[in-house]
Amino acid sequence: MHVDNKDKSIQNDTQIYLHMENNEEEAQIDLLNIVSHMKKRKKLYQYILLAAICAGVLIGFVLIGVEHIMGQGSYAKAVVSFQYEGIEEGLDPNGAAFDINKIKSPAVIEDALTSLGITQYSVEQIRENIAVEGVIPEDAVERITVIKEMALEDVSNYEKILDVSYFPSQYIVYFYNKLGMSGSQATQVLDAVLESYRTYFLETYANTEVLTVTSNLIDYREYDYAEALDMLRTQIDIMLDYVNERRSQAPEFRSAATGLSFGDISTALDTVEGVDMAKLSSYIESHTLTKDKDRQREYYEYKIKKYNMDISEYQVRLNNVQSVIDKYQKDPVVIVSSQETTQQIEQTNEYYDELLEQKLSLSEKIAALNTDLNETYVLLDAINGSAVENTQNEFDYVDQMMDSIAQTITDWARLTEETTEEYYTTTLFSNAYKIGVPAQYSATGGIVSTAKKIVIAVFAMVFAVFAIWCVDGLFCEIRQIRENKH
Repeated sequence: MHVDNKDKSIQNDTQIYLHMENNEEEAQIDLLNIVSHMKKRKKLYQYILLAAICAGVLIGFVLIGVEHIMGQGSYAKAVVSFQYEGIEEGLDPNGAAFDINKIKSPAVIEDALTSLGITQYSVEQIRENIAVEGVIPEDAVERITVIKEMALEDVSNYEKILDVSYFPSQYIVYFYNKLGMSGSQATQVLDAVLESYRTYFLETYANTEVLTVTSNLIDYREYDYAEALDMLRTQIDIMLDYVNERRSQAPEFRSAATGLSFGDISTALDTVEGVDMAKLSSYIESHTLTKDKDRQREYYEYKIKKYNMDISEYQVRLNNVQSVIDKYQKDPVVIVSSQETTQQIEQTNEYYDELLEQKLSLSEKIAALNTDLNETYVLLDAINGSAVENTQNEFDYVDQMMDSIAQTITDWARLTEETTEEYYTTTLFSNAYKIGVPAQYSATGGIVSTAKKIVIAVFAMVFAVFAIWCVDGLFCEIRQIRENKH
């Protein structure tokens, strides 16, 4: 019994102090006394805690109701990702700034609604309920984490977080159901939008439409034969430039649908230009075939004037380049190979080499223009010296040849588009845009979602009451200390 009293005495003498100091006085507050004051109000705060729990449950249900009214609690969600060169720098495949918000552009949404046959909702109603959120890349997260750890030792390091730049390659796309759709319909709409964006993405960056712009907008039959021939030749050149660029990108690619490689298409177009069009051009020139001699004469005179102007411009540029080359000297580099001998070599200079390339390019352009100029002079002389009237058979023959060549160009344009589309879809852009997680619907009132919101609200209320309880005990102890001093 004596031991128990001693233990009780030791327990009573145990104190934990909170030291407080200001300009006027010092005080030590016993934390156990605070707990004692809190115990005295235990009954009161038990009722308050019970009321707080009820209030938290009520607040949780209110939040759920507000989300339901605002449509923020029910949504379809999907994850999309991009994998191509440049996305890490925030660029699109063409090197311009990438804009993820194109995923909810009117054209994309309209195509999606059309594919689903939905007419009761407008494009704008769908668009304003779509939100896109970028996922921070792992390397950016790691850098931010490291900086935060450094900031624990030096607060100034927090400023470095502002210098951490990142461009997401993965995005979460939300479609909030504020329109009263069923869950399955909201999911279908989001899936359709994402698929429509795939089409938009490929059409934008495959750029196959460039092949048919000229032939679709301009009818060569409305022009004289020489003019129409130039137009068809321009169309061939546009296609050749496009195909040869794809050929350099994918020399081994062969389409499964058309059976063609870009090399095959390039060879075929060269044949059309070098054989069929050359034959047509030769016939027109040898028969000085024209629908209107005066109009044709004016056309040749305009071409001669244009060639002379271009030649003059290129000649001035060539003279300027040559002047820079003449005044430019490469710096020699002396390399000591041993104590007895030295070796002197000329320094490789990229700027000087670029000047030489410019000179060569300008010289080739001037030579080509001079050739065209001389040919045009010959054609103009032929028109001026011709007194023969063309027959209807000659007109019919050229019309037939021109129709055949135009149809051949159209056919090859279609084959080029199909081959290019397969190349972009299956090879170059096969993984450029992927729907990582298809649309999934999350509805307000789900067990997990509801429980989570209620638990958070209850925890917040209980924490607030407990904090007030502790502060109340602290004030009681301070008041008791002041009373004891007086």
